[in-house]
Amino acid sequence: MTSNLSIKKKLLIYSFLIQLVILMIFSISLYKALEISTLDKLQATLKIIILDVTDEVLENNEIENILLDEEKEYNFEPLYIRILDNKTHKKIIQTSNFPDNIEQNDEYLNRLKENTVIFEKQNNYLVSRIKINHHEGKISIIEIATTKDILTTTLENILYILGFILPIILILSVIGGNFLIYKSFLPIENILSQLKKINANDLSARLNSSKNEDEINQLVNEVNSLLKRLEASFEKISQFSSDASHELKTPLTIIRGEIEIALRKERSIDEYKDALNSSLNEIIIIEQTINDLLFLAKNEKDLIIEKQENFYFDEIVDESINETKNFAKLHQIDIKLIVEDTIEFNGYSNLLKIAIKNILKNAIQFSYKNSQVIVKNYKKDGFFNISVQDFGIGIEKNEQIKIFEKFYRTDKSRNKNSGGTGLGMSILKKIVDIHGGIINIESKEDFGTTITISFPIKNNFI
Repeated sequence: MTSNLSIKKKLLIYSFLIQLVILMIFSISLYKALEISTLDKLQATLKIIILDVTDEVLENNEIENILLDEEKEYNFEPLYIRILDNKTHKKIIQTSNFPDNIEQNDEYLNRLKENTVIFEKQNNYLVSRIKINHHEGKISIIEIATTKDILTTTLENILYILGFILPIILILSVIGGNFLIYKSFLPIENILSQLKKINANDLSARLNSSKNEDEINQLVNEVNSLLKRLEASFEKISQFSSDASHELKTPLTIIRGEIEIALRKERSIDEYKDALNSSLNEIIIIEQTINDLLFLAKNEKDLIIEKQENFYFDEIVDESINETKNFAKLHQIDIKLIVEDTIEFNGYSNLLKIAIKNILKNAIQFSYKNSQVIVKNYKKDGFFNISVQDFGIGIEKNEQIKIFEKFYRTDKSRNKNSGGTGLGMSILKKIVDIHGGIINIESKEDFGTTITISFPIKNNFI
């Protein structure tokens, strides 16, 4: 029923129902409390009257001579008085107006205790009784009765009052609740109005915040923070898409050019082979770029397809070097491994091998011919380190931070000629981050670069 209503209307309905239930419980409780209080007062009055009558009986020798007009003395109407014989339960004397429908239960009367006032509700009457011993051992029962009209009238008046007051209270509560709900939701409606003006084409807009420290302002700050992150992500995606488009467009253009030249006229077999080889190299670059892009697009859960395992880091490094030797030979580079320390590590060996190979390939690409790439494993200051040192062109100081950005190249022409995609260092950083490691770069132009990946021993090592 309420599923299609707004939260504001739902709260108004729920508030009304809750207030209605509370008022009804309050009214019933008040009614019962006043009923009990009125009955107690009525019983207290009757007790006083019956004790006064008892004193008068004890002071007079003849009960028959007692003037039974106590109702006039107490200005209490209606008031009925009767004195019964304890043995026969027959009346000794009574007021002329004593009701005939007040029954006498012999068993009940026999159980009465002397000098104890008890009360009984009978039909529309409230009856008080006391058994007394007077005048030479004579025992009598005194009955004082009145109607419950006083009680009924009082309660009816209370019902009339409640019936008049409660709707007014309920109406005022609804009006007040509606006002409070409106005031409470006004900031949220303002937020919704501002959010509707924000779209994917322009995420620079921010919600208006206040100096208050309430939940609404906290929500505004969190939304603004989210918008800031979204804006940064959209900018990165836009730049990433632009770079990816450019990186894929360039080799495709080369392939198209080679094919068009080859088809323009008849050529020798060797010329066709050269064109095909050139196109194949560009296809390999496209394939590698796509694979790298897919790798970077995956989240950590997608990358981790295997369980963590224990392995010795020097073995992973050695395997990475062996798989890179042909690439190094092609560039006339010698790889030297120095193992100062070895340690057992708990992590993802397949990912770490990719990271180390990316460092090695990067070092080989930027090294001078006939030089060395030195790989060293060692412990230092609570970290296990793998450093890769090359003797090449180096990296400018202001560019060292930027090399982890996607498609960033310090020397585009040289990187392109060497077959790189510009994504290797981004992949390296992602893998190192997964394992809780850090990357350090030391470089000097025309002298060489040392890239060191370090892992805290206490986190992953055994």
